[in-house]
Amino acid sequence: MFSRTENLQTFTRSYPVVSLFILIQVALFVIEQLNQLLGFGFSPLSYGSAINLFIAKGEWWRVVTATFLHYDFWHIAFNTFALIIFAPALERMIGHVKFAIFYLLVGTLANVLTYITLSGELFYEQAGASGAILGLLGFYVYLGRFRRTIISVEDARLVYIFSAITAVFTLIGSNVSVFGHLYGFLLGFLAGFIFGKSAVPFTRPFNTGQRATFGGHVVHSTGSGQTGRIVFYVIVAFAVFGLLARFI
Repeated sequence: MFSRTENLQTFTRSYPVVSLFILIQVALFVIEQLNQLLGFGFSPLSYGSAINLFIAKGEWWRVVTATFLHYDFWHIAFNTFALIIFAPALERMIGHVKFAIFYLLVGTLANVLTYITLSGELFYEQAGASGAILGLLGFYVYLGRFRRTIISVEDARLVYIFSAITAVFTLIGSNVSVFGHLYGFLLGFLAGFIFGKSAVPFTRPFNTGQRATFGGHVVHSTGSGQTGRIVFYVIVAFAVFGLLARFI
């Protein structure tokens, strides 16, 4: 369920919403980095991060756009890694439209609640997909507790362990939105009572281009599956290193 064996082509076709969200946040990060290098005058972080002062002045779009913005390479690397691991199964279990609504709703409300909680700190700023990602974990915890036929014991145990590790890093890490993480997890868990009722067990998509049978013989792909796996392992390596670099 959480192991990604799909090649790149199968991943984008089977999980179009996850792929779109990853594309958006990576594109915005690249634009931010180019602006810092070339100074062409448009900074996604300046216009879209959740800065309390500007939200108080009526720039409410920031509570939405902040979910897709990241501060540095390791920030986006770890969040992208988490999306690749945890988001695809949920998109397949509840459907593309419901997943999009769930992800945007949880990420946005986590930012809104954080703003309300810290409204007195006008210069407080937050950005990143962590709130929405913690919402994914909260949703899986709901499934593990109330829809036990939907998620296996092993997958539920993995969610509990990862949630506990994330909680520890949230408390001891620097520059971490503690309230954003907390609200995201709680909102994801509560959203399970709404979106989880129609959830179906995860079924792994056919890995297009990886292996196929013809006349009893196994036909290997032309390389797209191997490329997808290489890209995936590179992302995993960078994300794990980024986690250590940020919190230890």
